[in-house]
Amino acid sequence: MSSLAATATHLLATSQNQTIGIAAARQQIASEKAVAGLVAESATKAASNPPAPPGQGRHVDLRV
Repeated sequence: MSSLAATATHLLATSQNQTIGIAAARQQIASEKAVAGLVAESATKAASNPPAPPGQGRHVDLRV
């Protein structure tokens, strides 16, 4: 009978560990989606803004 109880306890612990693992994976996926959404939002805002004036962008304006 103790073998049956040990098996049941082992199965319950395995099930609980699996549930915790699934919850952690879901949380990780949700946080990655949130970060991707923020990156996409930032990219959209950057694309919708007008370009920087001369001398304030990537290229240095060397005209005098």
